[in-house]
Amino acid sequence: MLTAAFESVGSSASYILRDDVRAFETAIADKLAVKFAIGVNSGTDALFLALKALGIGAGDEVITVAHTFVATLAAIVHCGAKPVLIDIGQDFNLVPDALRAAITPATKAIIPVHMNGRCCDMPAILAIADQYGVPVLEDAAQALGAHIDGRYAGSFGRLGAFSLHPMKNLHCYGDGGLVTTNDPLLAEKIRMLRNHGQNENKDLMAFGFNSRLDNLQAALLNVNLRYFADDIDRRRQIAVRYHAGLSDCQAVRLPVSSQPTGYFDVFSAYPILCRDRDGLIRHLQSRHIECFVHWPQPLHLNPHLQLAPVSLPMTEQVAREVLSLPIHPFLDDAQCDYVIASVREFAGGR
Repeated sequence: MLTAAFESVGSSASYILRDDVRAFETAIADKLAVKFAIGVNSGTDALFLALKALGIGAGDEVITVAHTFVATLAAIVHCGAKPVLIDIGQDFNLVPDALRAAITPATKAIIPVHMNGRCCDMPAILAIADQYGVPVLEDAAQALGAHIDGRYAGSFGRLGAFSLHPMKNLHCYGDGGLVTTNDPLLAEKIRMLRNHGQNENKDLMAFGFNSRLDNLQAALLNVNLRYFADDIDRRRQIAVRYHAGLSDCQAVRLPVSSQPTGYFDVFSAYPILCRDRDGLIRHLQSRHIECFVHWPQPLHLNPHLQLAPVSLPMTEQVAREVLSLPIHPFLDDAQCDYVIASVREFAGGR
């Protein structure tokens, strides 16, 4: 099916903003129960263009977390605004009480990051945002398909930003991104900004950017979307298996398993914490098990980024101890059990 999609796009020379893009935007908007979905060239640009559409600029403050990929902060900085960083909780997501304490008159946006396929506490975040009249832009790069009581990540805030990078649950075969919104004016701004400032009639309305979702990638995404629900089901099965096999292993701490009622996680990653994280990595690698660290240096401690000094104890602990175990739809039960046995072997069976 992927080959057929490739040949269809190539034989028709349908390269830029053609039917495949429109079909994908319609299908994913329906999936997420939002009015508008706009394909862009990356998750980074999804964040950047969303901030531009909100009018974020010099002198503005945007509250977010340091436990995220640098793109979240880069989008803020490239708008000329200041990132204000707050700590995360046991679920690796933004702490609402810390959000309330960080709001100032200069706060012009809030970016909660739905980490590892779990939604932030959006009811609490929205209540605070509404109280202070601050728009919410969801960084849902890792959480496409996650929801709370059937309301999907990317549909809570004024805007949502998604990555379609090959590491994501729904992915293309290069870079790709998506912006979601229920606001027709914001949707129009995003469409204009992604296409050199041109509106739907090709009238040049402003200086924009070249940030269109490639039509070939959209065609391939339309194929992958058919398998998306099954892929999420398999990821959740693997997570249940890891929970069952490692819940009594004292050397590691698992993702928060007691979800609040109504939360549906999609497990874009399965992160564990281990005090001897580097030793565990070496052990797993010796057993030919690939693992991944998100991220070994917290962004606020990177001297090259020159961010304002701030104390984020949980963020710093996670950076020291976090390790993501293999989780993807093609992992079979025997391979999962091998990972579990290898972790337990390192822990001495504890």
